Amino acid sequence: MSEDKSTEISETFIELAQNELKVETIDKEVEQYKIRKMQSVYTERDTLIEKIPSFWKIVLSQHLDFANYIRASDFKYIDAIEKITVKYDAEIEKIGSFSITFHFNEIKDDLVSQVVTKSFKLTKEAPSTKNKDDKSDVDDLEPEEILISESCAIQWPKEYNSINPDMITDKKSPEGKKNYRQGMKSFFGWFKWTGLKPGKEFPHGDSLATLFSEDLYPYCVKYYTEAQRDFADEASYSEDSSEEGIDLSEGEDNEDEPAKKKLHA
Repeated sequence: MSEDKSTEISETFIELAQNELKVETIDKEVEQYKIRKMQSVYTERDTLIEKIPSFWKIVLSQHLDFANYIRASDFKYIDAIEKITVKYDAEIEKIGSFSITFHFNEIKDDLVSQVVTKSFKLTKEAPSTKNKDDKSDVDDLEPEEILISESCAIQWPKEYNSINPDMITDKKSPEGKKNYRQGMKSFFGWFKWTGLKPGKEFPHGDSLATLFSEDLYPYCVKYYTEAQRDFADEASYSEDSSEEGIDLSEGEDNEDEPAKKKLHA
């Protein structure tokens, strides 16, 4: 390849990088416009949701992706969440940052009534190399954009005293390490997540935060409606089965045989 051609290609890559910056700027301007337009709509919707009993309990308990992040024992406390709101930062330099506020109802003798807000922000981090002896030009790579947060205060359930990191006096003992790991995997451990201590915090804390900000909160009414439809279908099926006298215990030993019906006289 000639020197002139090589120079032309290098200059083209520089122009492409500048073009990508323009695309990124426009994307942020579009997102800023959307956030500002949606703020009042979300506020109105939050007020309407408050009038629907167990709205968030139903949304969270029926969302399959959310269940992947939560231990089975946590759902007792997920049910105590009365309200969730997400506030998106509309400043152009902070697009992608947001805060999530949870309103917990009291569970007698276990969990106190409380309102907890956890904030998240996007930041750019220089790429790192796992091999310290790697001589590759890491400095030439683009910084990676990651989501980080600060540990926020929350009152843990008394039932979780044994795994509450703030109440574990000896974190170096085998028992202490085990309890600490269990605590950090609980939903309450997520509130301590920062994104700066991989392997020592709630796993995939950034993904859970993004699930709330990009899916659960924006589309909560859709998920609630789908859950209600599923409940109605289940109730209808149960009612039909009862009226027709279907004996579901028949044919259990052979899944290929259709269930037999016992018709009422």
